[in-house]
Amino acid sequence: MLTVFIEYKLDTEKRSHALRLLTSMAGRMEAMGAHQYRLMEGLDQPGLFVETFEVETVQIYEEIKANRLADQDFCDCISGGAAKLHVWAFRPA
Repeated sequence: MLTVFIEYKLDTEKRSHALRLLTSMAGRMEAMGAHQYRLMEGLDQPGLFVETFEVETVQIYEEIKANRLADQDFCDCISGGAAKLHVWAFRPA
């Protein structure tokens, strides 16, 4: 099992649109194989968001990563665009 973290800072002017897009994100991630999806906003850094979830394989992780980076509508809401959408996977040590 892998734990995936997605981190980004929303453009202040596009926050409302991004939050509308995020309302369906849990379902979208689960449809792609994610489990235990969570969306959190930084307490000390408003606008900084982290999504976490579990996946069973590297292949599922890579597919989700590619899908999220290709989501131009959402990436347009991120300060710096897709280049600032950070996606990492971790395995138990």
